[in-house]
Amino acid sequence: MSAPPPQPSVQVLDLSAESLAARREHELMLLDLEAKKRAYQVDVPTLVDDVRSALRAMGLPVRVFGENLADVRDRLRMELARREVLKEGGAKVDSALDLMVKKPGEATAEEEGKGGEKEITKYTVAEPELVAAREEIAKFSTKRARARLARERSRREAAKKRGEENNVNINVNGKRPLDKANVVEPDAASAGAGDANGTSASADDEDILTKLDQECLKLYKSVRNMCLEGSQFADARPLSAICTSPPAPGYAMDSRGDRPALIATGGWSGAVRIWDGSLGSTTLDPLATKTQGHEDRIMGIAMAPFLGGIESKEYEPIVATASIDLTGKLWKVRRNDCVPMPMEEDDEGGNGTANKKKSNEEVPEPYVIEELATLRGHAARLGRVAFHPSGRYVATTSFDHTWRLWDVETGGTQLLLQDGMWKECYGIGMHPDGSLCATTDFGGTIQCWDLRTGKSACHFTGAHARRVLCSEFAPNGFHMATAGDDGTLKVWDLRRRGTVASVPAHSRLITQIRFAHDVPGQNGEFVTTSSFDGTVKVWSTRDWRMLSMLQGHEGKVMGVDVISGAEGTALVSSGFDKTLKLWKE
Repeated sequence: MSAPPPQPSVQVLDLSAESLAARREHELMLLDLEAKKRAYQVDVPTLVDDVRSALRAMGLPVRVFGENLADVRDRLRMELARREVLKEGGAKVDSALDLMVKKPGEATAEEEGKGGEKEITKYTVAEPELVAAREEIAKFSTKRARARLARERSRREAAKKRGEENNVNINVNGKRPLDKANVVEPDAASAGAGDANGTSASADDEDILTKLDQECLKLYKSVRNMCLEGSQFADARPLSAICTSPPAPGYAMDSRGDRPALIATGGWSGAVRIWDGSLGSTTLDPLATKTQGHEDRIMGIAMAPFLGGIESKEYEPIVATASIDLTGKLWKVRRNDCVPMPMEEDDEGGNGTANKKKSNEEVPEPYVIEELATLRGHAARLGRVAFHPSGRYVATTSFDHTWRLWDVETGGTQLLLQDGMWKECYGIGMHPDGSLCATTDFGGTIQCWDLRTGKSACHFTGAHARRVLCSEFAPNGFHMATAGDDGTLKVWDLRRRGTVASVPAHSRLITQIRFAHDVPGQNGEFVTTSSFDGTVKVWSTRDWRMLSMLQGHEGKVMGVDVISGAEGTALVSSGFDKTLKLWKE
């Protein structure tokens, strides 16, 4: 009798970590689907104390940041439904109180198993890179804050003196109500005050306030006379994001030199484009194009601040973009070496470079967009992106309920992952000093984070009826503006932790907010908003009244920004109609 043939050896391999995570994610998804079907059959308590006791007995947080009472009950209902599904044929949960509510003096099974151990709050140890970044941010923001507060203090003291002498009320901005009757020549003001009181405010104070008011009147006149000056077809699909090269604040010690006026746009096609924003030109000439910037729509774009100290021709700005393809990217805009610098006009009065161009010859673009880094880590689509005022760090928001801070100088290294938002995180804005970061979410919550410590500085809830889509700090450092689905512009005073103005700005949702740059002659004197109602509006920051309403886009206006230069002030906007428009006097 022959021996049976040998059986082939069977080798069992363990699943990889990625496969196990995918299977676990699939199981959780099926569990949530089944739990949603059964959730409406589960009884939950209605009293607040009973709901809180039930959650505590189950080892769940009593309340998550941003939740209201209805959200807490829904979370309890879903948890009970999940446990019912996991029983797989066990007795149904007929009452949450009977099974989950702990009576006074009783210990739950979990507490008995743990031997009555108390829960301890645990903190994650920060990485050395994050600690170093916080120290750098603290040094930078302290320097900026000292200069800003010194300027604001001198202006406020001068305004109080003038208010006492002329019986003029001072508003919360430290500015008096602006009208032509209040703006007096420095000599006349000094003489009038000297005759009436024997003494007058110092000449420096008078010069500061008089010049500030005169420049403000000039700026408001320019804004009221703004009209459509130029329009450019910018993309094959709608333009969803726009920004300009921001200057450093006028009080900053590093605000030296002239900066080039550049405009950056991003669209649904995933393309990134740079445009000429010089106020002396109305053609909005394209300077650089990156057609395959992202694989999907770009939702946010920002340009690193220009801190000065270099010549404009050597300036290589860094642009950050955020897309729904789960990535953010950093781009460097540099001069195209293949294109000569523009030459001065020749002896015959024509442009030397232009005369050499043939009409049928394709002219290369004067700038090139190069990819510096890809920001990976978010688990869902990205919303907006913002640079830190130092230009060294960039922050992104995402629908995964988090926002992250990245180091630009190290090629996009992730420094901070900040969670805690109950809904999708979308809007983000940086304080001009660099000390705070404001984020907004779809639950209507505005959260201010202290970048120096990582703690929450303050938060505001319930002011907006729906989603909050954008936030922006004023140049004065203590005002913040937010807007969203309800079409209302809310202005917050961070010192009082409350609203100072609520402006019914638009009939549809507001897509972007921008304050006037803090440059000589502006001082953040206006704020502009864009909306799905097809308009761009400009508001005075002295009394929050509308200065101008700009109409020209055929449909939704997706974004707006401010251009400031020696020639004056202008606005640029991007729309769903695929166009880029320039507005100026």
